[in-house]
This record gives sequence, C-alpha cells and structure tokens, in this order.
Amino acid sequence: MFFHEIYLSEKQPSSLEERAGQGFDREELLPPMSDDSMPDPAARQRRLERIAFAIPRFICGALVLAIVAVSGANVVARYVFLSPFFWAEEVQRYILICFVYFGAILVTWDGRHLKMDILSQFIRSPWKEVMNFVATVTFIGICALVVTQSWHVTLLQVEFDKHSVAAEIPMVVPHSMVLIGFFFMLIAVVVRFRANIRGEMGRGHDDPDKKRDEIHIDHGV
Repeated sequence: MFFHEIYLSEKQPSSLEERAGQGFDREELLPPMSDDSMPDPAARQRRLERIAFAIPRFICGALVLAIVAVSGANVVARYVFLSPFFWAEEVQRYILICFVYFGAILVTWDGRHLKMDILSQFIRSPWKEVMNFVATVTFIGICALVVTQSWHVTLLQVEFDKHSVAAEIPMVVPHSMVLIGFFFMLIAVVVRFRANIRGEMGRGHDDPDKKRDEIHIDHGV
C-alpha cells in the first residue's frame, strides 16, 4: 500500500506547468486567495493611521507615569528626608500642559470633544450634514489661526531664551506644545473631514448601535 501511494504520487504532475500542459486550467490550479490576502488600500490606510496616532497615545501614557513619579518622589523627599523638591510642582504643571495638548490630538481624532448637541441631534439630513460642514470648517479655521500665532510666539521664545523660575525649563517647551497640539488637531480634522461631515465621529463604547453589534458578534450571530 505504501509503495502504491508513492507510485501514484510519481505519476501525478509535480508543477503547474506540467498540469497546465495536460489540459488543466492554470487559474483553477492556483489556490484560492482569501479576502484578507487581497490588497486593500483602505485597510492599509487605516493601519498607517493607527500607527501614526499610537505615538501620541504612548506619549500621553509616558507623561502620566512621569507625573506620578515626580509626585511620589516629592512625597518621599518631603516626609521621609524632610527636604522636598522645590521644582516638583512646576515640573508637574508643565508635564500636565504637554499631556493636555497631546491628549487633544487623540480627542480630535476620535471626534470626542465636548459639544452641546441637545438641539443638533434632532436635525435631519441634509441640514445635519450642512451643520457638520460649517462646524468642521470653523474648527479648521480656528486651528489654522492658532497654529500661525503659536508659531510666531514660539519663535519669540527661542529668540529671548526664557526659562522658568524654579526648574529652569526653557519656556519654548510649553509654548511649542500649543503649536504641536493644534497643528496635529488640524491634520486629524482634515484627514477625517468626510467622517466629520457625515457625523460618524464620536461613536464609540457609549453608542447603543455599536454595543448591539458587539453583542451580536459575541454570540456569533
């Protein structure tokens, strides 16, 4: 039986070219390609976007850990060694400023800014899209204005070379955070401009439709 299987395997053509020469269709001989293996430009773009905006998420996490570390070290220095760090509160303040503007990038990307939607949620299409368009364009204009003004202020801080009083932190650092934050907020709104117009932003864990879909997926429906 073993030798019979070897004989049959030797009689079968070993390559696609040989099988194609025997009358087989080459396309039928190729293994079927799954949907995951097919190139998808939209999926590739989403993957790049997730990688790009993973950077501010990592920075926000590192800043939170830095605040906790400085605060904990200051507590130990104050109550154990009776010699607190006089610069601790100032450093925490500037770390918090950095955290706010990097976090604002993520909030803008997810469309989760605080907004008063008591009346807008009752507006129907196409007026809802018109209102979203006006709001998005206004947001882009404000971001562009703040970016241009912050650029000039940051250049002035570089020129004057000012430092903070306690920790001697260059003042260009907190001022540049405003520039960086609003610049990437502008990029986030422009990249997801169509989603903002359609009102698809801000739909996450608190969205009932998404919760319903997740329940159906969990139960295999």
